[in-house]
Amino acid sequence: MSKFIMEEAQRIPVYRQADVLVVGGGPAGLCAAVSAARGGASVVLMERYGYLGGMATGGYVLLLDCLDDGRGKVVIKGLVEEMIERLRKYDGIIEQPEECRGSSKQEDILKWRRWGATGGEDKIVRYSPVVDPEMMKCAANDMALEAGVDLLLHAWFSKAYVEDGTVKGAIFDSKSGRQAVLAKVTIDCTGDGDVFYTAGAEYSTGNLPLGLVFRVANIDLDKAEGYLAAGDNAKKVERDIKEIRGVSGGYSFGELPMGFFMHGNVSNIVWFNTTIQGSAVDIADLARAEIEIRGAMVRTMDYFKANVPGFEKAVVIDTAPQVGTRSSRMLTGKYVITRKELMEGAAYEDAVVAAQPPYRQFDPDHPLKLIPYRCFLPKDLKGLLVSGRCLSGDFGAIEMLRVIPTVMLMGQACGAAAAMAVQGGVDVGDVDIGELQDNIRAQNVYLP
Repeated sequence: MSKFIMEEAQRIPVYRQADVLVVGGGPAGLCAAVSAARGGASVVLMERYGYLGGMATGGYVLLLDCLDDGRGKVVIKGLVEEMIERLRKYDGIIEQPEECRGSSKQEDILKWRRWGATGGEDKIVRYSPVVDPEMMKCAANDMALEAGVDLLLHAWFSKAYVEDGTVKGAIFDSKSGRQAVLAKVTIDCTGDGDVFYTAGAEYSTGNLPLGLVFRVANIDLDKAEGYLAAGDNAKKVERDIKEIRGVSGGYSFGELPMGFFMHGNVSNIVWFNTTIQGSAVDIADLARAEIEIRGAMVRTMDYFKANVPGFEKAVVIDTAPQVGTRSSRMLTGKYVITRKELMEGAAYEDAVVAAQPPYRQFDPDHPLKLIPYRCFLPKDLKGLLVSGRCLSGDFGAIEMLRVIPTVMLMGQACGAAAAMAVQGGVDVGDVDIGELQDNIRAQNVYLP
């Protein structure tokens, strides 16, 4: 039988009041906060860690994947493009040259797949810049602070503050105790739907594997790549790694050789990923991921140093501060988008996001994947938008739409909507869709 304790009622001090509260400072939350602030709203961005960027920085998912249409034309713009421009100034990004984007030449594919730039099947080089996570943290700070966003870091979201079916802010815990932020509009960018979950919204769940990235330095990459490309060496390493329960997050698409690690933004540093089954909202699974994957990391490095030329002097320099999470809670909102619709290129009158994320069977002739505004709205709650991989969709749709550039577009659209709602004195569910679409286009976002 479960045991319970009773928590005494308490008076919670209000830390801030704002027009818009964004909970979660990952890619979606950053763009939501910047977009809302540039739209004239006062914005608080609440983040549990001491930096912004989420999976892109703290999770070491270093890829802004598939920003083009498969033929080299860039279709993912807006704040994604601005982030890239800022990273160039920091010398914090590696990009595929224009002449390679859309290439189906095997020599181009073999080269750029090591940076994850082939979009799922190793058939076409997609424009997929690789970022420096530390420089992206700095660029994210710049974007937020220049827009006037109030950054509330080291603040662990606890629960939504709801009155009469309207979300009016959130309660958080920190080293300074339990406090609250009140807002006219709250945007849930937690990735796991923490805000809508505690507010009582309807949702479903779907779990993709948990991961933990680790980075390895001091490698002779030419030597290592040459060995793995020769004969059956890659297949032998793959068999051996499985036998010793090493990394399981390598990439292997089509008929090309197995890939075990990805190149980063520094020439002699690579990153490995490995995954295990588990739930991103189960603390026991999260702890198990941290423990078991570090064990797999040690076994993998022992094997590579002993058996893969070029890795003799390799050293692990760090593991990601955050467990890699791909899906968990998914809002059941005013509209539930499906993978079938996305694959068929469904169109919507209230579409506010147009993306072309990586997926199997990708073809440049496929239409852009559109997301309607209704997918960001809970059915029975006012004052709340839900952005990022916890938007309203079925499991297949979330699996497709969860990538970093796509959720950045989601955040930018929701931030624009939140600012419009505040300026117009209406609920986020009542903003004028045509005006919102015009607003989004004016922010240099491609929207058919």
